[in-house]
Amino acid sequence: MTAIHYKVEKEIPVLAETDVLVVGGGPGGLGAAVMAARQGVKVILAERYGCMGGMASFGEVTPFMPNHVDNATLDRPVFAEWCRKLWEYLPEKDCMAKPFDEKIVPCTKISKDAAMLAMEDLLLEAGVKILYHHTLVDVIKDGNRIEAAVFQSKSGLGAVRAKIYIDSTGDGDLAALSGCRCEFGNEEGFCQPMTTCFKLSGVDRSRMPDHKTINALYNKAKADGEIHCVRENVLCFTTDEEDVIHFNTTRVVKKSGINGQELSEAEIEGRRQLREYLNFLRKRVPGFEQARLHSIAHHIGIRETRRVRGLLYQTADDFLRAAKYEDGVVKASYPIDIHNPSGSGTVIKHLEPNDWYELRYGTLVPEGSDNLLMGCRAVSVDHALHSSSRVMPPVCSIGQAAGMAAALCVRKGCRPAELSGVEVRENLAKAGARL
Repeated sequence: MTAIHYKVEKEIPVLAETDVLVVGGGPGGLGAAVMAARQGVKVILAERYGCMGGMASFGEVTPFMPNHVDNATLDRPVFAEWCRKLWEYLPEKDCMAKPFDEKIVPCTKISKDAAMLAMEDLLLEAGVKILYHHTLVDVIKDGNRIEAAVFQSKSGLGAVRAKIYIDSTGDGDLAALSGCRCEFGNEEGFCQPMTTCFKLSGVDRSRMPDHKTINALYNKAKADGEIHCVRENVLCFTTDEEDVIHFNTTRVVKKSGINGQELSEAEIEGRRQLREYLNFLRKRVPGFEQARLHSIAHHIGIRETRRVRGLLYQTADDFLRAAKYEDGVVKASYPIDIHNPSGSGTVIKHLEPNDWYELRYGTLVPEGSDNLLMGCRAVSVDHALHSSSRVMPPVCSIGQAAGMAAALCVRKGCRPAELSGVEVRENLAKAGARL
């Protein structure tokens, strides 16, 4: 690849100064910003798009994956409150029919628009200042300390200064720009595949076959050359709308979600597969003859990219042992769930019923940074453990742990590395976390 010399040296405005800056408005950013603000510190959240949501909104991902013990969510308080806000956007008759229980959190089916509104509600109620349409492009550092984060918006370049920064980008973008050490993918260098989610309406659910029958029809269509997708089955879910079915079934392998050209190619490939699925369902599957495109993800779903090395590193062994720690700040029970990075097949490993493992505080603290915390899926774990902790409920709890730690650092005037994980856990429990 050829290169061109390009240099920018200019003064840029400081848009704001704050105690805590959260970069990224997905579930992790929600947890981080809300928890930090509730501790009485000044918080700004910067998001590259025009609304909150991350994969819950732009990725069209549904449902929330279960992260429960004894039929009660492990992810409180922020995730449970997000679900309550989602529930409140249901019609009154649905709210009456499905009473909300904050411990159980029955709100598993996600409306991407209600998810976005509910997240914004929580942030504004907590007093968080939101900067939409601000894309992170660089950092300004002094040694190991981030002095400012640089954003591009319609106004041009601008900087935000903070005492503590939280990376909730999902991909570890802020950490990477700060020079933190990162891992990527499995032993072959490939991450879990990407998926373009979509919904179809106009489905006659009374005539829709069971999953076994649909998969048999799918395999026949693949054998006949009508579908070219390496996924081994059709993954679909019902929704709160009687005639709408959600599909999380396209599979784009061996593409990087942090390579601009490959990400573009993945979007095109995901929609190519979507077109084939649409034709297959209308042609071969009863109940789908009159199916219509209801909605398509505006951003391909990304399961895995960078994992940022932290003060501590956890592996699948912690899952297999259901390891608990005095400095554990997140509980997770979701299985190891590895969609084959190179082709067909999915590896699933479950914990014993009603057991869990814990992510330690040190996995959220990147090596070599004096004022950065991870508040997203890109924490310091291996490829296999990441497949369990990456789903939205525990990611929201990872964010809230980072938010609590950031607030404690501001109050104490200390670095995240100097903070006790036991103290973070104790304060999270006082704030309503299930720890």
